[in-house]
Amino acid sequence: MLASINTTLSGLALVLLASSTLAKVHEGVPLHPREVARAKAMEKRLANWGAASADATATTQPGATATVAGASATITAAATGTAFAEPSGVVAAGASCASSYTGGTMITGTGTLPKPTSFVKRQNSISQNLVLDGSAFKIVGPNIYWLCQDENVAPVGYYTSKTRVREALAIAVAMGATTIRALSCGISVGSEYSLLQSLNNYAAAGAEQWDIHDYVVYAAGQYGLRILMTLTDNYQYYTGGRYDFLTFRGLSTANFGSLFYTNKAPIVDYRVYIKTLMNHVNPYNGLAWNEDPTIIGWETGNELGGYIGAQGQAPCAIKHRENGIDSLIHRFQAWQQAISFAIKQNSPHQLVFCGDDGFYNYTTKAVSTGLNLRTFDVMSDHGYPRNVALLESEDAIIQALVRPKPFLIGEYDWTNSFGGDSLVDYLAYIEGEGNHYVGDMIWNVMGHDDTCCNYVQHNDGYSMYYPFGNNNDALSANILAVVQHWYRVTGRTVPSQLLSVQCPQPAF
Repeated sequence: MLASINTTLSGLALVLLASSTLAKVHEGVPLHPREVARAKAMEKRLANWGAASADATATTQPGATATVAGASATITAAATGTAFAEPSGVVAAGASCASSYTGGTMITGTGTLPKPTSFVKRQNSISQNLVLDGSAFKIVGPNIYWLCQDENVAPVGYYTSKTRVREALAIAVAMGATTIRALSCGISVGSEYSLLQSLNNYAAAGAEQWDIHDYVVYAAGQYGLRILMTLTDNYQYYTGGRYDFLTFRGLSTANFGSLFYTNKAPIVDYRVYIKTLMNHVNPYNGLAWNEDPTIIGWETGNELGGYIGAQGQAPCAIKHRENGIDSLIHRFQAWQQAISFAIKQNSPHQLVFCGDDGFYNYTTKAVSTGLNLRTFDVMSDHGYPRNVALLESEDAIIQALVRPKPFLIGEYDWTNSFGGDSLVDYLAYIEGEGNHYVGDMIWNVMGHDDTCCNYVQHNDGYSMYYPFGNNNDALSANILAVVQHWYRVTGRTVPSQLLSVQCPQPAF
């Protein structure tokens, strides 16, 4: 009975998430292209879920045995210290393992990159460059949004297994990454698996909710990678986000949740969340998160304001120039100041990233107020679709500032499926002489299941199954193009073929 309930609830979560987003699509509400693709992918997953749930006889929770289409896996809650047991992957009966690629140099564990011991910094307050120990530093690497809590393996939002974590980090190293961005590691609100489960109800220190987050930060450091921590989400996804801070207080979520930016109570709650995360001590290395150079910085949110600022005045964080006169949206600018200052106050050695969905609306010509706040170290945008002309405009805007800021492309489409400029042209522009980018990060890498047999699927159309799991020659060429680009911009020898990754990686 418990298994049936848990399986049903996992599917119900998908139903609610997909239906709410698709309703907006059908109503013509402007949504982020990736949000639309993700919701449509969920529709397909729901059909498969209905059949699979009928066969499920247990749930993948500690102490349970799960059977899906004849496959079984047992999870125990036994743990030593804070190293909680890892769930095993569930593989459909009769499934064949993916072929193993062994080309190029193989990543067989940690040691390829030096472990972080110093903080990445801005070169100075008016520089667009980042430095590490006096040398230029580029933020390049994949988004791995599911790295702490996953939605692609039931139950939705459960802790990602450490086997999968290690393989994903090794993939990032093979790709030439210096940094990863993992939304589910900083955004964890509103469920029993979350760091913040309800109003002022945080998981206890040492609890399993903290363990996976601590392990990911620790493991990233062991692999020599930095991690960009995003603090909330603009959308109502399984990890939670800014809407939860409203529902915790019984506040209205109307007008795209604008009260999150203007009502004192959720602002205070969000600042407590920030302080709690940043001062948390990681038992794996004994460092508070705000003292760990593995964490390169903190992002105020993911795509705040929505696609091209479609979500109304408060979330847009814009300064609109009309007839030569600047009119400020003061309340949201006040939110930007309060939150960026809270991050600086709690994490003075780490960078602060503006979490707006870009800083220039090419339709209204509005620009973000975050551009002029000294508490923001890095501005960012997401490339959906790839648009070189937009990059040119944004680069010009930043160059015109009295205090120019570094510019990160925090996500972009690496595929051939959604239009826009070619990947080759997009990467060439980023690398072009005179451009001022501190890096770029693709969306989104997926790895294998715990058996290293099959890729865990996330069918939003943007998933990269490194190295050749996309089964498409054109996409394989794109993966190589991204990898070679990252090696070039970081000044390393460019590989002629993709590096391989041992799976599983050695445990630690």
